[in-house]
Amino acid sequence: MQSLIYKVFTRKYSLSLQADALVLLSTVIAQNELSTVEATKWLELLADTWTKREEGPLVEAGPLEELVAAVSAGTNTSVSTQDADPASDVFTVISAFDIPPLWYDPSSKTFTHPFSEAEILSSAEAKASLFRQRYDLLKQRVLRNENFTPVLFSDHDRRFRTLSTIDSLQGREGERFLLLGMLAQLEEGKLFLEDRAGSIELDVTSVGKRAHGLFTESCFVLVDGCVEDGVFRVDEIGLPPPETRDVTRNAFPNVNLFGGALSLRTNAQLREIELATDNGLVILSDVWLDQPSTMRALRVLFDGFSHSEPPIAFIFVGDFSSRPFVAGSGDTTQYRDNMTALGQLIAGFPEIARTSHFVFVPGANDPWGSGALPKPRIAEYFSSKLESRVSHVTFATNPCRIRYCAHEIVVFREDLLKRIRRNCVLEPEEGTDVAKHLVRTIIDQGHLCPLPQRIRPVYWAYDHAMRVYPVPDVLVLADRFDAYSVNYEGCHCINPGSFSSGDFSFFMYYPVSRTSQYSKIPKS
Repeated sequence: MQSLIYKVFTRKYSLSLQADALVLLSTVIAQNELSTVEATKWLELLADTWTKREEGPLVEAGPLEELVAAVSAGTNTSVSTQDADPASDVFTVISAFDIPPLWYDPSSKTFTHPFSEAEILSSAEAKASLFRQRYDLLKQRVLRNENFTPVLFSDHDRRFRTLSTIDSLQGREGERFLLLGMLAQLEEGKLFLEDRAGSIELDVTSVGKRAHGLFTESCFVLVDGCVEDGVFRVDEIGLPPPETRDVTRNAFPNVNLFGGALSLRTNAQLREIELATDNGLVILSDVWLDQPSTMRALRVLFDGFSHSEPPIAFIFVGDFSSRPFVAGSGDTTQYRDNMTALGQLIAGFPEIARTSHFVFVPGANDPWGSGALPKPRIAEYFSSKLESRVSHVTFATNPCRIRYCAHEIVVFREDLLKRIRRNCVLEPEEGTDVAKHLVRTIIDQGHLCPLPQRIRPVYWAYDHAMRVYPVPDVLVLADRFDAYSVNYEGCHCINPGSFSSGDFSFFMYYPVSRTSQYSKIPKS
C-alpha cells in the first residue's frame, strides 16, 4: 500500500511525504479496509486538497492529520445539510486589508511578497512600484494568450503577434509595432503611452479600429501602429485580452491570490453543499436606513423570505445614509440608531436572523475613511447593537471578497461608470451598451478602479486588494447606474442598482445555476 501512496502523492502531485505522514496514511487505509480503487480515490482527494491549501511540497503528519479528519475515508463523500451552516468554513468574508500582498516577479515568473507587512502610510517605493506591478501582471497574462505564444512546428500555419517595448522604436520609423503600456497625460493636452522602458506620444486621431471598452488615463492598452516624426500613430487600440479563471489557476496552481483560508472540504463536498442549500444570495445597494420608506420595504423583504427557506446571505452594500456622514455632529447618534433599528427589524424574523449571513459593505457616505480605497469597515461603535441581535454578521471593507463553497465573489461599491465616462480619453462607439463596456474594462484591466490616483486614490501598499485576478465567479459592481447583469469570460457581473432611490430593486444570485434574478418590492 505504501507504493500506492507514493504513486499518488509523489509521482502525480509532486509531494514529498515524511515518514510519520506515510505511516499515518497506511494506518488509516488499513483500519478502514479500503480496496485499491477506494484508497486511490481517497488519496487523490487528500493530495488535491493539500495542494489547494498551499501547505507546500513537504507533507507533514500534523497538518495531514487535520486534513484526514476533514476528508471522508471512503468512497461516499456525501455531506448532510447540517454541514451547510453559512457560519461555517463554507461562507467566509475576506477584508481587503487581509488579502496577502502577492506581487508578480517577471524574473522568477512567480508571485512574491514585496514587503513583510502592508501599511496605510507606506513608503514612496510602494507608489513607484504600483503601476509597474500592474504592468508586469498584465504582460505575463498577455504573453500567455494564444495570439502571442510562439508557433510550434505542428502548428506552423498559425500566426502570432510580438510585443515590442518603447525603447526598441528608436531609429525604426515607418515600421509597424504592437505595444503594451499605460495611457498617461505627461504634457497638457497630449496623450502618451508608458511602459517600463520609457514613454512616447500617441496620435489617436486616425484610429480605425477600436475594441470594446472604456479608455481612461492609467488604463493599460495594446496599440498597433508606427512611428512618424517621433510620434506613435495609432491605427488600432484595445484592452489586453482577458484570461479565464481556469487558465490562471493552471498557470499558478498553488497560489491563493483570492485570500482567506481555504476550506478543508473537497470540491465534491462543497458542490453537494451548494446543491443542498441553493436558497440564493440577496444583494442590495444604497440601503438608506434614515428613510422610513426603506425600513418599510425591508420589512416586506424579510417577511417574504420568512415564509420559505431563508437565503444563504443578505449582502447589504452602502450607502446606508441618504446624505454624507459628518463627524462630530448629530449624525453620529442618528447613524448608530439607524443600525440598531435595522438589527431590531432583522431580529423580528428569528429564522432569518439565526441562519442567514449578513454582510455590510460601506459606501462613500458611511463612516469612516480618508477617501482612499480600500475603505475600512463601519466602526464597531455603530454596529455593536446590530451584531448582538444577528447570529452571523460581518461588517466588511470596500471592496471585500466572499468565498461561498467553491464560489469566489468580489463586492465593490463605487459610482464607477460616471467616474470612468467623465475621464475617458476615447469615447466609446455610439449605440453600444455602456454597462458591457464597463464590465469588459474592469475584467480586462484586472483591476476594480483603473483610474489615475488624483481621480480615485488607492492606498499604495493595498493596490493588490483592488485586483480582479483571477477572474471571480461573481463580481458585484454596486453603482447608482441602472441595474444590470452581464456575463463575461466566466464571470457573472451584477449591479443591483439603487434600492432606496429607485424602485426598491435587488438581485438574487443562485450559486448552483450561476444565474441571477432581478426583483423589486412593489411600492405600497
